[in-house]
Amino acid sequence: MHLTVIALGGNALLRRGQRPTFATQNRNTRLAAKSIVRYIDKYDCGIAITHGNGPQVGEELLRNERARESVAQLPLHILTAETQAFIGSMLESAIMSEARARRIDIKIATVLTHVVVDVDDPAFMKPSKPIGPFYDRGQLARALRSGRFDYVKTGGAFRRAVASPRPIEILELSLVKKLLDDGCVVICAGGGGIPVANVDGRMVGADAVIDKDLTTQLLANGIGADTMVILTDASHLYADYSDKRSGIKEARVADLERMVDSLEKGSIKPKVEACIRFIRNGGRAAYIGNLFMLNRIMDRTSGTMISA
Repeated sequence: MHLTVIALGGNALLRRGQRPTFATQNRNTRLAAKSIVRYIDKYDCGIAITHGNGPQVGEELLRNERARESVAQLPLHILTAETQAFIGSMLESAIMSEARARRIDIKIATVLTHVVVDVDDPAFMKPSKPIGPFYDRGQLARALRSGRFDYVKTGGAFRRAVASPRPIEILELSLVKKLLDDGCVVICAGGGGIPVANVDGRMVGADAVIDKDLTTQLLANGIGADTMVILTDASHLYADYSDKRSGIKEARVADLERMVDSLEKGSIKPKVEACIRFIRNGGRAAYIGNLFMLNRIMDRTSGTMISA
């Protein structure tokens, strides 16, 4: 069976400048669901869906901090679990609704997914994963007065940064495989997975946010997927992100390996790294493109195609 893994960017479900309300995110999710269901209707293949949670987990972190006088704060890995359920529920409901409207019979399941990381990963000493809202310089200064935190510059703005260790193992991988074999559309590995580490034989939560693109690659190769599609708020991979005329339509892995170190960390770089690893580990083709243009990406009229 042909298998496709589709990754939805957290920043695409809640785009820059949009208010982080449920209504806004639910509306964006339903638009994304239309593309996904059209894809399901057109291609006879197994589909696993992953998603980011950068804006959402950042919002949850802010809620926890601002409510700490009234309620006990939750650790970051539990906030990832909460956002997995939140976004997974929106996606599952939206896809089911769109499928029913089109009279398409599908089975769909959302799997709460844990991903193993290494407690000695150097990423814990150097936070680099951007989460939460975008700040300009003035907004950043005001936010830092309320409490110090690490931050990075991304796309001309600033965002809070947390540790982002590399994913090692997806604990629910065999379950995902069984659901795919049973004909289910599977939503899994949300937000890069709930980070856990092996400490003296016990799995304990790790306060980090794993990059969802690297976990998506681990999942895609782990289930033997032929195709991996990373959907974001950009229409292409760009040679120069500030120049929208520099969109790349097709790329070879060897070409990307030469340019990957020059790309922006925590943003486009992990997407390109994930595509390189996917192809190098047996994947047939990888794509990067706009969240709402899935079918145009697969028809090769939009997005960037990456191959060996």
